[in-house]
Amino acid sequence: MNKKEQLKQLKEELGIIVNGLDNYPIDEPSIVVANHNCLMDIFYLPMALPNESVSLVSARLMYKKEIDRQKMVNEYLYPMPIEAHGGKTYSDICLKYASDILSNNISVNIFPEGAYVEENVIYKGRTGASRILFDSKDKGSNAYFIPVAINIINDNLDMDSYSLNNGNKVEISILEPINCDEAFYIYKHSENKEDRNNALHMPVDEGMQAIASTLGREYVDEYIKLRPKGNVIFDDGSVVDTIDAQDKKYITYYSSTLEEQSKRLIKTLSK
Repeated sequence: MNKKEQLKQLKEELGIIVNGLDNYPIDEPSIVVANHNCLMDIFYLPMALPNESVSLVSARLMYKKEIDRQKMVNEYLYPMPIEAHGGKTYSDICLKYASDILSNNISVNIFPEGAYVEENVIYKGRTGASRILFDSKDKGSNAYFIPVAINIINDNLDMDSYSLNNGNKVEISILEPINCDEAFYIYKHSENKEDRNNALHMPVDEGMQAIASTLGREYVDEYIKLRPKGNVIFDDGSVVDTIDAQDKKYITYYSSTLEEQSKRLIKTLSK
């Protein structure tokens, strides 16, 4: 049984409701953006999609030596790391290899808020999804930009739980694709840094606002505050102080690790 079949079986066992499948294009890959309620979202989201996809998740979920959690991530997901605590160099490496995957006609999932949201609101999303999409379009991809709203009903929601039997009632709505043509044109042709930055925000903002409207939640036009870790985590579980991690040897190692991982995923999912 492959991972997609396992996820489909889990979706049925957990009674997850999926709306809007007609909105999901199957002729081209998609960058899929969703709100983030809790850890289990990283499993719920690919359960809802009709094709296999790569999940961009926190590097700490992938690399921190919590054996049971790592086992679950590797059993059900095709994961790629997002390192949010190593500065621009590390985030750019993660986005580059995610773009390579999307450019190879493989859908990619990401949570633009960047952290779980406790309040009944949706926060402004960061622009990683647009950067991945626009870079893939530069390489000839016709990928779509798809917002997905995840609603979890549980009065005692444990945001860090990775148990499949946690009492969550889950309804997922796949929304209409966002038209990114204007934003991509501005991003490509404007020489004004502010205009280019606004263009990156256009699809993400529209997507997160659509998610907020679908869920009946307030949209907060500001980033959620992230708790800085002050270090970068590597594939063997080791951590290096963020400042020290700017050394070329660490950057080169991190990049080569992600390059190998992206190639493995492309080979696996292109079959």
